[in-house]
Amino acid sequence: MSVQGSDEAVRLDADASLDALIHTLTTQAGRTLGVDAHACATATVRGLDRWLAAASVSAARCDAAQDRHRQGPRYDVRTTAGPVLIEDLDDAAATARWPVWAHACRVQGYRSAAVVTGTHRDVTVYLSLYGRRPCVWGTAATRAVGLAEGIASVVVARDEVIALAHTMDDLLACSRSQPLIDRAVGVVMAQRHCDATEALAYLRSAATHRDTREVAAGLVAGVVHQR
Repeated sequence: MSVQGSDEAVRLDADASLDALIHTLTTQAGRTLGVDAHACATATVRGLDRWLAAASVSAARCDAAQDRHRQGPRYDVRTTAGPVLIEDLDDAAATARWPVWAHACRVQGYRSAAVVTGTHRDVTVYLSLYGRRPCVWGTAATRAVGLAEGIASVVVARDEVIALAHTMDDLLACSRSQPLIDRAVGVVMAQRHCDATEALAYLRSAATHRDTREVAAGLVAGVVHQR
């Protein structure tokens, strides 16, 4: 396997591993926190919403029930930053604010819910917990905040790996194209009887609406065909 292929495999493995870690932290949240609950995690990353993972289809459906009208505890915590803790979904007073979401929870068999947030840098994770029976969340809610922060830090790390991979690809492309551009500069110098600085400026101006590498390749190919 080439060095480039090895680097690409490492980056893909790192990306997949971090995705798997986000999934595991979410799906095992109930066990980690010591509560009988299914978790669902979403995030806001630099102002954009992102789906992360869910422990079950039913939990995912409850979380998604908030999105059409953007009404539910997950949207409330965006403005209050404080947790929403509902001990019993049969308590009308507790769910009157979000009837669609509360109905979806009951249809999926949930009796309690909690939503907390955790932030790391420019990523905020919303961790929702859905319990099959009434639950006094207590210290579990506090620990859930730390878990949400941990998930947010993994999301940040994953995005950094992807950004680094793109940067490395760009650098590799530039290093590969430099000999071609150097040859094109030589062609322009010979044709226009100018120095290297003027030749490079000519190449860049000719590539206003194209990639400089494409223009350079065209010039070099033209000289080769003339021989």
